[in-house]
Amino acid sequence: MPSAPATPPAAERQVLLKLLHTLVSSEGRSNPFPVYEEFRRRGAAVKVPWGAFVVTSHALCQEVLAGQDWLSLDAGWRSRHVREPGRPVFEFLENTVLAVNGPEHRAVRKSFNAFLPVSGVRAARPLVAGLVDRCLDALDVRLRTDGIADFAEIVSSWLPMAVVSALLGLPSADNDFLRQISHDVAYALDFTPSVRNLRRADRAAASWAAYWAHLCAEPTVRLDGAAPLAQWLRSPDAVRLGEKRISAMVGVTVVGGHETTAGLISHGLTALLQRPEQAAWLRAHPERAPDAVEELLRFVSPAQLLTRYARGDTELAGLPVKAGELVHTVLAAANRDPAVVEDGDRLDVTRPPMRHLALGAGMHYCVGAALARLEAEVLIPAVLDRFPRLTTMPTAVGNDNLAYRYLLSMPVRVAAPSGRRSRTVHAGAAAREGSVTTVTDGAVLTVVLDRPGAGNTLDTSALSALLDIFAGLPLRPEVQTVVLAGGGDTFCGGLDIDELRQLADSGQDGLRPVLTLADQLCAAIRAAPQITIARLHGAVVGAGVGLAVCCDLRICAEDATFRLPEATFGLPLAWGGVLARLVAETGAALVREMVLTGDRIDAATARGRGLVHRTVPAARLADVSSSWARRLARKDSAAISTTKRLLDALTPSPAGVDADILAAALLRTRSPQAHGAPVHPPVPG
Repeated sequence: MPSAPATPPAAERQVLLKLLHTLVSSEGRSNPFPVYEEFRRRGAAVKVPWGAFVVTSHALCQEVLAGQDWLSLDAGWRSRHVREPGRPVFEFLENTVLAVNGPEHRAVRKSFNAFLPVSGVRAARPLVAGLVDRCLDALDVRLRTDGIADFAEIVSSWLPMAVVSALLGLPSADNDFLRQISHDVAYALDFTPSVRNLRRADRAAASWAAYWAHLCAEPTVRLDGAAPLAQWLRSPDAVRLGEKRISAMVGVTVVGGHETTAGLISHGLTALLQRPEQAAWLRAHPERAPDAVEELLRFVSPAQLLTRYARGDTELAGLPVKAGELVHTVLAAANRDPAVVEDGDRLDVTRPPMRHLALGAGMHYCVGAALARLEAEVLIPAVLDRFPRLTTMPTAVGNDNLAYRYLLSMPVRVAAPSGRRSRTVHAGAAAREGSVTTVTDGAVLTVVLDRPGAGNTLDTSALSALLDIFAGLPLRPEVQTVVLAGGGDTFCGGLDIDELRQLADSGQDGLRPVLTLADQLCAAIRAAPQITIARLHGAVVGAGVGLAVCCDLRICAEDATFRLPEATFGLPLAWGGVLARLVAETGAALVREMVLTGDRIDAATARGRGLVHRTVPAARLADVSSSWARRLARKDSAAISTTKRLLDALTPSPAGVDADILAAALLRTRSPQAHGAPVHPPVPG
């Protein structure tokens, strides 16, 4: 047969650019597999407009990953090809096993095996089983209480960090902090990371360095001395490697242990629950879990692609490749290559295991492969057995990193038995200990701080109740607008100082859970898909200002006052990115004055400086804010979501270095007023 006419180069360039644009769009990141197939149709290796190659063939991916002619991106390559080779996150990566080659790689890999040995991972099955039981207990409670639960929050994101933290001997109270570090550092490994995400990765790398320095300041107190890591730190091998490399090696273990496993669990279980016959078969054959996990790894491919560069001039599938040119090996496409797997787009947990590339190949094969497999082998059969009617909901939210795909939010519920209707109770409907109440009026949800006798100060109970409500908002599409208000004579008097002092006296880690709760709450308010309105009256103090500034709009009574007495109490205002957000919206001069002097400002000044958007007479505050909320609730929800994303892009990232350093430094103080403002831990370099 005559060959088909070749596509003109200009037209082919436009096709490739359109494919690449689709791949990095939200739609493509959600389901990249059709785009990979389009690349496969154009050849086993395709040269894209910026000169790199996209490889979808299993054989070629194996050749590149395991061959001697292809190297991982190292300091030498970045110094020649990257505009800013000295970025903090690049320095971090270049001290890890991911970015070294040859003999240096073998030495670093050997050190990895010393503090995270494969034999130790295999022996960790009881530890993993215990943590699985713990998170499934929490899932069960949430499902029974609210009817809906976020599997990602409670299980697939929590478990991997809990396991790797326990194996390394890191403080378990810091796991939320470490998950954010992991999430942000991974942006540096994305297919085409944006400038904004690279900055987030830089901040995360600097934050990790500060945190590790904090741990090493008192390793016998802050690290589990029985864990292999603490023992290895005292070895001659560790001393030889130096502080920067040790810090980066432990950090990349945290990142790798979380990102890949979170993707395997969240996308793997979603794939099973959406195919009831597959889930039923595995439930009946739990002994086949190891084989099923291999099929899920192949099908999901949580690490979607790996990048290498050519050591010298060579060729790839007949195409000439110059020294230094990049090759993106698309593992997710290779694992569905028709040449090696029949009907690769179909999940089949009865399929005999194949030699997939989900965890890489060659000298850079994933160091945490055994750990990822172990967690999935223990967790997935346990979920299927304990929750036989668990179903996913169509409101899952994926992360925005193509290289490591996992679900940030994975709402699940228990389906009613046949012939019965299910009942859904929304998160936050029953507040704890009367500290928070909620009222729903059509599409408007009003959340009221209800501790008037304590000035509506935020204790652990109030923070937890608020977090339950705001974290559950993505699961409540019927709510379009949320009003946050305070009962009694004031909106919020800040954090409960009496409780903070008691917690500080109980031990050096006593304060951390409160700050973690506050951080999670502010993030949940900012992430809410609904428009949030703060209705402010009376005194708005400290953390109350933080709550208000996290809302989209702020309306206050004309007699309201605002105060940030942070210098008085020595607590870090920067939790949750509040400091950056305040500076962005009101200006550094006002924030500096409020923080250092602790003086009140009135409503008129707050309006003039952008702290609030409208002032009204106190007697009309409730009516005006309700009218405002009802009018905004009539807006199109899709338009609201788009607008909020745009506004969020204009706001500084909440993961600022100062905020993270202050949070880590707070662990050094015994009491909120011990030494005034916390001292920053040393930052290497």
